Amino acid sequence: MGFAGASVAVAGSGLWVAGERRADPGQVPAIGLGVVAVGIIAMVAAGGWIAAEVSCQVDPDCEDTEECREIPAPPGGVPYKQCIAR
Repeated sequence: MGFAGASVAVAGSGLWVAGERRADPGQVPAIGLGVVAVGIIAMVAAGGWIAAEVSCQVDPDCEDTEECREIPAPPGGVPYKQCIAR
């Protein structure tokens, strides 16, 4: 998603520059700017998505003296998260 957003932003910037260089730009620079904005929003959303995916979900049964940590898995496995003493 981040790569797609970056690609859209680059394409939009090219459209924006091409519109600015025309003798009669019309709406082309504004459209390019809009496409760049969509690409940037997609990159920010991708960052939020990955942050949410790797965030640690604290178990309500954990005590205040414990913190949530990711336990590595063997190759090919899925790591899991658990509360561990600080």
